[in-house]
Formats: sequence, C-alpha cells, structure tokens
Amino acid sequence: MAKIENDVYVDDQYLSLNDGNVICPMLRLTLKKEEKFFGPGVATLLHLIEKEGSIQSACATMEMSYSKAWKILKRAEKELGFPLLISRNGGAKGGQSMLTEAAEDFLKRYDRVSLALKKQAQVLFEREFAGFSPDGKEK
Repeated sequence: MAKIENDVYVDDQYLSLNDGNVICPMLRLTLKKEEKFFGPGVATLLHLIEKEGSIQSACATMEMSYSKAWKILKRAEKELGFPLLISRNGGAKGGQSMLTEAAEDFLKRYDRVSLALKKQAQVLFEREFAGFSPDGKEK
C-alpha cells in the first residue's frame, strides 16, 4: 500500500481529495501530548486491523514490520490511557485482533475531525488562490 498523503479513510474506503493534476492543500492531523503519538499512519493501521482481523495482515498491507506496528500501538495506548486492541494469540488458524470499543469510538472521531479539517482547508485554499497567477495578474 502506498503512503496516503492527502486521502482519508471513511466508512471502510479511502477517499481522495485530489486527483494529482491540481494544486491542493495537504494536511495531516497528528495528535500529541509531549510527543506525537497518533496520526494518519496509526489510523490506517487500526482500520486495517479492524478490516482484516490481524495485526500481521495489516502490517503486510502497509509494508510495515510487526515490531514497528506494536511499538506504534503501544505508544498510542500509553498516551491515550486505554487499550486499542483485543488480541488472541495464534493457533492453528493464527492470531486474531480487534479494536476495543474505546478504540473504535476514538478512531471514528479522529476520522471525522481529519476529514472536516481537510474539507475546510480546501475551501480556504480555493478562496485564497482563486484567480492566482504567477505573474501577479488576477485571472
């Protein structure tokens, strides 16, 4: 999976806010306390775990090491103060992971804020750059 720069994950699908042929603003909602701990990468990881039921599958899709994913998830859990996953260790069918109710709620809220910020940024960008010309003459 390619890195998602100006897209957002909503209702189990990615929405692109730009087709790549026009200039547009690019925002990434990152949450922090003392240090950054939650952003688009963590959100994508959680969405993929939710969809696939497996940290390992989510890591493969994102081309991320399993150990890096665990490190990211544990840091987010520490800063948020609640667990993000309910995991069952492997067996004949392998392990299984699912989001906690708190994680599902938090992720939905994060996605709504992220999408709202990107939409508002686009409105502001269009207002300020409408008619822009590099030679200084309004179009």
